[in-house]
Amino acid sequence: MIASVIISFYKNIEYLNLVLAGFERQSENDFEIIIADDGSDENVIKQIEELSTEFPFRVIHIWQEDKGFRKNKILNQAVVSSNSDYLIFIDGDCVPHSKFIEEHLSAKSK
Repeated sequence: MIASVIISFYKNIEYLNLVLAGFERQSENDFEIIIADDGSDENVIKQIEELSTEFPFRVIHIWQEDKGFRKNKILNQAVVSSNSDYLIFIDGDCVPHSKFIEEHLSAKSK
């Protein structure tokens, strides 16, 4: 696995679906997705579990209890669970263009 894409996420499953669809169309395919969930409820967690099976890449869901805004804590947990040498961060409401990962990885060699 060359890259881990860490998506910060909180409750909005419709946006997450669009973001994941954007990653399905990437020119670079050697990556995993880590959803860093800052306290979504059980219904959303179930939807994420179902959604993760629909894509060709590995999806890891990291969750923490909702105790207010603790985005940085869940992002740190996502970093620890990563299985790659390169980390790419994106918010859960940003749909990536088709060369998003490729362009990030090409920047590492410059």
